[in-house]
Amino acid sequence: RALSDEEALVRYTAVRSATTGNVEEVTELVAPLLFDPVRAVRMEAAVRLAQVPRDQLQPYQLQGLEQALDEYRETMEYSLDFPFAGHNLGNLYMALGEPGRAEAYYRSAIEIDGLFYPAKVNLATLYNSMGRNAEAETLLREVLDSDPERHDVSYSLGLLLAEMNRHTEAVEFLQQASDGMPNRARVHYNLGLTRQYLGQTREAEAALRKAVDVEPENMDLLYALADHYIKRGEPAMALPLADRMIAAHPEHPLGRDLKAFIERAVRSR
Repeated sequence: RALSDEEALVRYTAVRSATTGNVEEVTELVAPLLFDPVRAVRMEAAVRLAQVPRDQLQPYQLQGLEQALDEYRETMEYSLDFPFAGHNLGNLYMALGEPGRAEAYYRSAIEIDGLFYPAKVNLATLYNSMGRNAEAETLLREVLDSDPERHDVSYSLGLLLAEMNRHTEAVEFLQQASDGMPNRARVHYNLGLTRQYLGQTREAEAALRKAVDVEPENMDLLYALADHYIKRGEPAMALPLADRMIAAHPEHPLGRDLKAFIERAVRSR
């Protein structure tokens, strides 16, 4: 059966949108759809469960998973003349913990279409996980050379360069990402931390403030900005941030501990 009736589309969408990080919840929600009468739903469920530890599945679910994965492989291999198929199989083998096969399929997608950026980005991620950062950098730069407006790729390259201790270069790309994705708090956060590392105090403050403006109750972001003020010798500036942490997360001790530390630092001045 094809993905044509409305109920099947709802089930398919439900699998794709299952975002919980809890393995047991994912399994409970998605595993029954390994036996869906619609092939597309079965395949999507299999892809979603590919990286779930096998001991989390019952024997009959494992059998259903393998059958649905075979269907998925068959469908993608039939379409390997198109870059999306190699990219999808690369993603599958990444989830299955087979990086060699993942690399081969990503490469096949890139050979078909050198401008198919998802395969380059995911292959760069794979190379980064393998410590092949120079190759990852080359791929990300190729994407940006062909499409400088890929701000998510600028962000990935900035993070990679920072990881490689090339912080001055990293700031260039993190700033591009920050300008292009103003609603992504983590982008501003990482830009702020990188500028802080370089001693660019005011620029770091501005970036960290942007992060807090986007997610005003985020504990990590509030703490990072407070820590910035403390490190530059202005603990009083951090006090309102500690109060905001306490108000937003009264059950968490970090805000209270931070406030006590700041008050001691202010009194000792």
